[in-house]
Amino acid sequence: MTLRTMLAAALLSMPCAALLAPSAALADITVLTSGGTVPGLRALAAKWEAETGKKVTIVGGTVTRARDNVKNMVPGDLAVLPEPQFSEVAANFKPGSLTPVGRVHFGLAVKAGAPHPDISTLPKFIAVLKAGSGVGFTDPARGSAAGKWVADLLARPEYAGVTPRPIAGMPGHAIARDGIQYGMGPISEEVTVPGVEVVGVLPKEIAMHFDYSAGVLNHATQAEEAAQFLSYITSAQARPAWKETGVENPA
Repeated sequence: MTLRTMLAAALLSMPCAALLAPSAALADITVLTSGGTVPGLRALAAKWEAETGKKVTIVGGTVTRARDNVKNMVPGDLAVLPEPQFSEVAANFKPGSLTPVGRVHFGLAVKAGAPHPDISTLPKFIAVLKAGSGVGFTDPARGSAAGKWVADLLARPEYAGVTPRPIAGMPGHAIARDGIQYGMGPISEEVTVPGVEVVGVLPKEIAMHFDYSAGVLNHATQAEEAAQFLSYITSAQARPAWKETGVENPA
């Protein structure tokens, strides 16, 4: 059963009063984050809203933009960032609120239904990319930390002959929207794009991941509610939503 089916069934089984009556104990909150966790947060926010009647606004963007939003104290109550960006703005979080969320591996993706090449070793991985028509990834010029890593990787001498294709959007969009053969980047930005399948994680020699953590912001106007939502999204019951959107358990 998919997350969408489970959510629909849960909503249908709830009394109408539970869906319509807001909880006086909770208020609307805003979450600052980056693209890699947006799909999971949206799924969990929908369940939270169904249970409490309170809205969660998610402000996304690149990792760099999310970090700068925290640094510049853009209005928000909770923020989810990967390392090292979280540490760079740690002073802007309430002490003791830091909570691990999950790990997102980098991987290679293709169009749904296309053959899955063997990328189990680094030589095979490089050969696959060289034989392909292009590799799409988020344009680092847009502030993408993931895109910069992929661009730097493909600039190495051993990848000569590979066609890099920086795009506006997530690596999954390179395939589904732009028709590029491969997409490379965080798996959470591939598996959540319709029409895209993940081939696998990158070979161990070049493996990369984001370790996401969350915390309540010092300038939060709804700090208590943010803390409750933070507990919700890091609970055992939240793991299926994270797993389905490409976010593994924290290391």
